[in-house]
Amino acid sequence: MGRSSSSSDDDSPKKHKKAASTSFNDGQHPPPPYPPAGGGYNYPQTMGYPPPMPGQYPPSYNNQYPPGYNYNYAGYNYPAQAPPAAYYHNNGAGAYPTQQEMNAAAGFARGFLIGMMLLFFCIFASTIVLWVVLRPQVPEFHVESLAVANFDAKQSSFAAAWDANLTAKNPNTKIRLYFNQIETFMFYDDQPLASSYANPFSLETGAAAGMTTRLATNSSVDEGVENEAVEKMAEDYNGPGAVEFSLRMAVWTTFKSDSWWTRRSTVRVFCEELKVAFVGKTGKGSLAPDTNRDCLVFV
Repeated sequence: MGRSSSSSDDDSPKKHKKAASTSFNDGQHPPPPYPPAGGGYNYPQTMGYPPPMPGQYPPSYNNQYPPGYNYNYAGYNYPAQAPPAAYYHNNGAGAYPTQQEMNAAAGFARGFLIGMMLLFFCIFASTIVLWVVLRPQVPEFHVESLAVANFDAKQSSFAAAWDANLTAKNPNTKIRLYFNQIETFMFYDDQPLASSYANPFSLETGAAAGMTTRLATNSSVDEGVENEAVEKMAEDYNGPGAVEFSLRMAVWTTFKSDSWWTRRSTVRVFCEELKVAFVGKTGKGSLAPDTNRDCLVFV
């Protein structure tokens, strides 16, 4: 009796071990995630730290790993130490600029803006100073005489010659004037009739000088003057016996002070409503006494 009992006791652990092995490895029941507590189970060392005690949660290590440890998960290797900053800066095109580069770009933009503002301020200040000190003024022009000869206004052609004498005056006390090129035009209303050039000259401060210009035309209506303008001039010539012309000039002028200041500009002169009275039907005429002879000048 005792022997049989001992034999059954010896066989019981084996039976339990076999039953447990069968119950967990039969393909229907997966093995437990953790080994059962107790029983003298030998816990393995995990990442260099002691294993948790049975029945307790694993201790928190703040996601820190031992030096040199490479964490392998799903076939990816993660280095234990992040690469240097130069790796991110130089790796691939379109890398983000560093804070130092952005500060340098912002400083350059501010410096450029400040420099442009200073430049405009200096130009504006120098202009004001020159205006106050030099006080530049445009020249004055006055028509002394205007004679017309060979005036012939027909339906198919137009011919005439103009001789104008003017006086130019420099009203400046610190600036000399140089008329480098003078182009003259004769108009009826807004219809150009003829153009020519006058001789260049210069004027000292406060000086005045005379200038002459001669203009002539002899062309068919289709080539030059419009037929409507010719008909109006013929009506004025045959009716009241007076025709109003306009003498206009473009004068390329240099304003120069005695020391260092120089300015070049195109002066435009408008001598409007110059009334020419003709004597009979000879085609000759001159300025009427009641004509305004002062010219308008623009820069």
